[in-house]
Amino acid sequence: MTKFSIVSGWIARFRKSTLLQRIGALMTGTVIAQAIQLFNLVILAKLYPLSDVGTYSMFFAIASTLAPAAMLGYEMLIPAVPDDEIRPYLKAIGLLPLPMALLAAAAAFLAGYGHWAAIASWISGAAIQRLGEMYNVRRNRFRHVASARLLQALLMSGVLAGFILSQRRDIDEMIAVQASLVFVLGVSYAAFSLPLSELAESCSWAAMAKTLRNAANAPLFLLPSNFLNLIAYNVPVVVIGKWFGADLAAQYAYVLRFGFGPVSLIGGTLYQVFYGLLTEAVRSQNEALFNQFARARRMIFFAAVSATLGIALSYPIGFRLLLGPQWMTAGWISLIFAPFFGAMIYLTPLSVALNTFNRQYFELKTQLHYLIISALSFGIAIALHNSWIGFMLFSWLGCLRYALLLKDINAILIESEVIADGNRKAP
Repeated sequence: MTKFSIVSGWIARFRKSTLLQRIGALMTGTVIAQAIQLFNLVILAKLYPLSDVGTYSMFFAIASTLAPAAMLGYEMLIPAVPDDEIRPYLKAIGLLPLPMALLAAAAAFLAGYGHWAAIASWISGAAIQRLGEMYNVRRNRFRHVASARLLQALLMSGVLAGFILSQRRDIDEMIAVQASLVFVLGVSYAAFSLPLSELAESCSWAAMAKTLRNAANAPLFLLPSNFLNLIAYNVPVVVIGKWFGADLAAQYAYVLRFGFGPVSLIGGTLYQVFYGLLTEAVRSQNEALFNQFARARRMIFFAAVSATLGIALSYPIGFRLLLGPQWMTAGWISLIFAPFFGAMIYLTPLSVALNTFNRQYFELKTQLHYLIISALSFGIAIALHNSWIGFMLFSWLGCLRYALLLKDINAILIESEVIADGNRKAP
């Protein structure tokens, strides 16, 4: 068999596979967007002192932790909502972002945090954009999702370029400008993505309330599990900044940002595609789509192993070469976290089974474990005055946590007759 025939075979397979087409559409834009975002972080680290990078990282940690709470987890169930309930459901959850963002801003103001206005802009914009994104996932419009991610990365890069050209170095001002941009982008994206003509039609409060009751698993399980997950990642940035200094907080935050690059690219992309695919398969009972899901899940393991090796081998060298010798600490932290990021890549796409089959309490259980792991790891680090102990415990125990989650997910897939000994059950 010639190389040309092999390539032709892959192209033909891509054209026939609904799953591969969706992955390709979403991943193309996501790859470019991720590259731009990471490039922005490199430029930021080169032009600003570590203390300013730490300030920016702590704001991002706070905003990205609070933003998902604005939708109470309801947006995650948009792909699975029945067709006859989607309009009142969207109208009901569309009322949430603004008051929730104002509530978060008020809490930040009362706590004496200087960026309370930026918190409001970022949270409301990110929540509204998430609403439009999950509706596009429901409609399998992954090119729209990828385009929005690419546009946001480009505009954020434009803000950074504007500050450089005008020789402005005020990190607080940059935070305010970027937060305002997130709000404008979120509203614009939702207006482009959502069916505004349908949403303009009248709908009773009773119908809206009914859809929320039917999606009660969102605030009961999805919201707390997602919130606990973000706390476990982002609160240590603030804790490290307080106990070990802003410089180390910046190093740890950059490990997360660069580590989440492949996690978002591979795991996040496959999650959204798998979610759209599996919910469509369940709604339509399409055997071909079930088979595609069962075959594809076996290939994710190899992608996760490759990503783990890539992070472990390239990140320590990359941090030193790109950011300078003062960032070598981030390189060693990334080496410790490589297996953890690999486990995350493997489990993220498979976790769509929890939402598809209404088993969100499994995710809540594992997120509680994760919060305990985070508190235990960095609590011991503070007690022993050694941050490295915290990094190692967090990574190793995190891998164990994902192994337990994999066991639960496989049990759900077998019980729901999606797989049986690794294969799709015969109808």
